[in-house]
Amino acid sequence: MTTRVAASQAAVEPGQPARGRRSVVHRYPVDLVRVGLGLAIVGIGLLIAQRGQLSVFERDVFQIINDLPPLFFPVVWAVMQLGNVVAVPILAAVAALARRFRMARDLLVSGLLAYVAADLIKSLVRRERPGGFAVDPFFPEGPIEGLGFISGHAAVAAALATAAAPYLTRRTRRVAWGVAAAVAISRIYVGAHLPLDIIGGAAAGWAIGSLVHWAFGLPRWEPSARRVGALLARYGLPVRDLRRSTVVARSSHPFEAVDETGRRVYVKVLDPDRFERDWLYRLYRVVAVRDIKDADAVAPLGQQAEHEAVAAMTARERGVRVPPVLLARGNQKGAVLVQEYRVGTPLDEFLPDDVTPGLLAEVWHQLALMRGARIAHHDLVASSVLVDADGKPWLVDFGNAVTGADDDDLAGDVAELMASLAMRLDPVVVADSAVDALGPDVVAEALTGLMPLTLSAATRHEEREQPGRLSALRRAVRARLDLPDPDRYEFAPAGRVAVAAVTVGAALVLVGVPLLADSASLLETVEHNGWRWLGAAFALAVVARAATAAAGLFTVERRLALGRTYGASMVADGASLLHGHTGWRRAAVRYLERAGVLPDAARRAMDRFSAGAILAAVFVALVTLVLAVVEGEISQWGAPEAAVPAVLLGAGAWVLVLTGQWLAARHAAATQPGSPAPARLVTQAVRRALARTPDAGHGSDPWRRGAQFAWAATAVVLEGATLAAALHGVGGQVPVLATATVYAALHLLWSAVPVTGAPGAADVALLLALTALGAPLAAAVAGVVTFRLLTFWIPAALGALLSGRFEHRFVT
Repeated sequence: MTTRVAASQAAVEPGQPARGRRSVVHRYPVDLVRVGLGLAIVGIGLLIAQRGQLSVFERDVFQIINDLPPLFFPVVWAVMQLGNVVAVPILAAVAALARRFRMARDLLVSGLLAYVAADLIKSLVRRERPGGFAVDPFFPEGPIEGLGFISGHAAVAAALATAAAPYLTRRTRRVAWGVAAAVAISRIYVGAHLPLDIIGGAAAGWAIGSLVHWAFGLPRWEPSARRVGALLARYGLPVRDLRRSTVVARSSHPFEAVDETGRRVYVKVLDPDRFERDWLYRLYRVVAVRDIKDADAVAPLGQQAEHEAVAAMTARERGVRVPPVLLARGNQKGAVLVQEYRVGTPLDEFLPDDVTPGLLAEVWHQLALMRGARIAHHDLVASSVLVDADGKPWLVDFGNAVTGADDDDLAGDVAELMASLAMRLDPVVVADSAVDALGPDVVAEALTGLMPLTLSAATRHEEREQPGRLSALRRAVRARLDLPDPDRYEFAPAGRVAVAAVTVGAALVLVGVPLLADSASLLETVEHNGWRWLGAAFALAVVARAATAAAGLFTVERRLALGRTYGASMVADGASLLHGHTGWRRAAVRYLERAGVLPDAARRAMDRFSAGAILAAVFVALVTLVLAVVEGEISQWGAPEAAVPAVLLGAGAWVLVLTGQWLAARHAAATQPGSPAPARLVTQAVRRALARTPDAGHGSDPWRRGAQFAWAATAVVLEGATLAAALHGVGGQVPVLATATVYAALHLLWSAVPVTGAPGAADVALLLALTALGAPLAAAVAGVVTFRLLTFWIPAALGALLSGRFEHRFVT
């Protein structure tokens, strides 16, 4: 919530800050994310540095910078001293002399910690400086002795820039980071460090500065009344009796005053450094819920003020009760929005008994007018509704508003207001009033937004203080719309015998397949070839599943979060262990239902997903086959090694797993006769998905189909690359194109005939195919085990653990 207008309370003397304002500090969790990212970069650099080798790329980058003309040295030397530990107390003293005591403290602590941490890491890694490698360094100051990783100068400079950044303007912040980068590059220029050293140093300094911010907190910028008055006079709106308002505000600073005509005005001073500008926060919002909430936060301050004014005036012209806008102007140093002051009470301060059905109906009517004008408020909580003395609601705070909004943004307003009202009123009353005023279709579209992460920070905070309110609202909406009960589990108990059969079958695969090769040979292949390729296989597996989740996003009309869809794919894999392909499909459909997709639409979406996966596998198999034939990489086939024991092992595990799944289905039918019927055959699903039906919605959109196909094909390619990387990491010398072709063909088989992809059959099929292509048995076994662990077994295990969380916390 950016701000809200409230009734005037105790006055504050002109020019004086509200009580306690300047002593308030904030701790932002995103600083801990920066700490984690910085430490991760240092850790990766540490692993590379401990190899004791210099890559061609790092050598070339070093030579390019180190070979620059000597005439730059005097300037470079001067800049380089800003990374010297001696600069730390000097800069801290300068900040203290300027009465920036918090800044001085952060500079001193961050700089000294970075210096100590750099020395500690150097002693642990013991990587040599450039003179110890096969490079031709230029030393303008003479040869430099000592250890290289990490660069102390780069660490100190990055820590100082990070510590100072919150206290600087945007322009000087860029200068600070430019100087930190110059310090780091200067260390390469003088031959003191290699590129990896300065990357590690900069990451360590960034992490340390962020940790200091989180530990001490950051004060919030507070404009003085004198400065605000001067700004208003400059923009042509002189005022008197300017004082801070008692209005609660998070990303702005509210004032109230009287203009020359005696009219009361509300002055909103925009915060130049609101947290919504943070790129990590914005990235998190995109991944988690595909919604930034305030896309205009990175715009110049003056543009933000004008944007809010345009949205408010547009809403007012379309009949929405919005206070008139008197001024919207600003620059990078400050911006203001001025509106007529409306005396009233925010809706969040009403007692439940005072919120009458007529008032609720009028509030929803104002929202309906906003929807008709296609204006999304993006922060429509109860405190953004001001009720005047006549009982008429006014909408305020359009700082995050969007004109020309799409359906998802409009649905988000409905969800936000329903959730905020449900924190104060009976959720059943809220659901009924919304359906009566807006209609069932509009409320159904908002159902996907009734999840904690999609809501504003204010509503999430209230939900944590009143747990269960949001779940009760979702149940009330579903009951009113006659949607499936979200509290029921999708699967009936499977029975002990079924669980035992599947467990034994899975254990037979995980233990038996490695026993096909000598265990010493397996360890030797990994040790000899190193762990870098296995790390690459892990990264590729993670990205491949993300591509699969992205393909799923394009099968429905709803806005789905990539992160949650990623988790849902693991839950579906976990369900497939005990319930087969039917379980996988039910879990996926269940996730879509919880996201607000109606049951029939969810089943059609899974039809489209299955069809897309099959077509993508066909495409990738054909392309890789043609390339492999052209390159001559698939011409030589041999008899697979250990074929008989492998087939017997795979068949035994496969039969056990299928038997367990059959017993689970029988037990479910016996204990819960009304349990869902088995899923339709894959061929029927594909035919239904490929048919363009009038009710297909976005599924019949060629662009969405194309995007789904592209992501599905990308997922198959990445999974094939995961297998190739895992095989290469354990010494399997099989051409990449041949590996990709075989995997794409098997993926096509598993997608078209899901029973062939069950545990046991899938693992042994991969093993036989790789040994037939010439991979040694030990390498093929290690590669298959690694690949299946990364792409199925570990995700399925995590999915089984996540299933309860998805059934309850993420239900809609």
